[in-house]
Amino acid sequence: MLTKFKSIFSIVLLAGIVNAAPPALHVYVIPFDNIKNDVAIGWLSTVFAEMVNSELSQHDRIYLKNKDGLEEIMTNRSLLLQQRPGTKNLLVLGKFERSLDKITISIQLIDIATWDELSNGRVRGYYNNITAINRKLSESVNTMLLPYLPKVDKGPYPTLTEGKRMRIPPSYGEKAIDVSTAIDAAFIDLEKKLDLNIGARGEIDPKGLREENGEWVLDISKDSYNDDRPENQINTHMMVDVLSNLMHNPYRVKMERPQFNYDPENRKEFQIVMSVNYTLKGNIIKDMLTSLPYSGLKQDGNLTVFYFNRDKYNFPKEITEKIQLGKYRTTPVIQLQDANGNPLVILVDSPDQSIHALNSNRVIYKPFHYFSNLIDFTVGGWSIQVALETVDIPASYRFNMDVNRANDISRVSLKFIPEEELHAYLSNLL
Repeated sequence: MLTKFKSIFSIVLLAGIVNAAPPALHVYVIPFDNIKNDVAIGWLSTVFAEMVNSELSQHDRIYLKNKDGLEEIMTNRSLLLQQRPGTKNLLVLGKFERSLDKITISIQLIDIATWDELSNGRVRGYYNNITAINRKLSESVNTMLLPYLPKVDKGPYPTLTEGKRMRIPPSYGEKAIDVSTAIDAAFIDLEKKLDLNIGARGEIDPKGLREENGEWVLDISKDSYNDDRPENQINTHMMVDVLSNLMHNPYRVKMERPQFNYDPENRKEFQIVMSVNYTLKGNIIKDMLTSLPYSGLKQDGNLTVFYFNRDKYNFPKEITEKIQLGKYRTTPVIQLQDANGNPLVILVDSPDQSIHALNSNRVIYKPFHYFSNLIDFTVGGWSIQVALETVDIPASYRFNMDVNRANDISRVSLKFIPEEELHAYLSNLL
């Protein structure tokens, strides 16, 4: 009976200790973005991040992570599920710019689990007074993080598991243990290689690194990376779906009503202006960040590059061929139509000179060149790279048209046509 009572008491005490363990907050701080790529103040990119790290290191139960930690958690998002319940993962995103001697810093607090913005702030200061900027930046970050700082509920049981995280380097004794462990591992590896050489432990892998007559040889035949890996099928299906959506319909368009102005030199014609703005859809990068375990990420101003390597993905033939042949590139074609849907004016935005050389007797045909593809794909033997440029492309299409015919315009349509299909598409209209 006494033994049973002790067991029950131990279980209750252990549960109390575990529940008393306070939640943690993981904060990821990466170098701030130099918006205008101002070389003279480029050094501030890491300095501002260090300021934030220095301030947050004063708090207990805040675990600071750098860019490598962010890439690790984004590559393998299942790590979020392995954390203690209640743990939050927040990303501090900062960007800055200079105007004369004034520095403006914009800060965003992002929840990595959902990629939602939790808070934002702005700090201004003078380039010659970095100390004041440091103080304002620290205050702003503290204010933004205050609602998310772990709160410890005092329970009836002692918080035996609570303690301050280690901020000092390992001691010499701890380093000595690590060195000793490394030496033991080296001896084990040496023993294994000796056994392989004398035939006491299996055979040497014919495709592994080996020595032949004083020459070290490593077989990197196509089998090492060209063959599909079954364990990569799930990631591959996700990648194909996302890339297919990117190739199919990635752009958002803002199009204003055409402006009709009388030509001052010819009152029988209108000067027509079509204003269009092209940009990537706002959710594209967010979807890429949250849905795919990418192998690498690079950001440079408005350019974001994702890397997908063969260690996590297979590269289906239809995707690689589409990228290699440039079938993802599109061209905007605008039609001004009458009430029956018949085209009266065709506007094509393309750099292709053969497209500019086309003409028509049926409709007014006007080629322009404002638009450029904001997505680019590159495929190699080991990786696929996806480059996204988050900028706006404003276009102003101007042309003249007979007044009577212009009055028949009742509808405007814009469609993105694959470059390889553009000639055939236009031949049906012209």
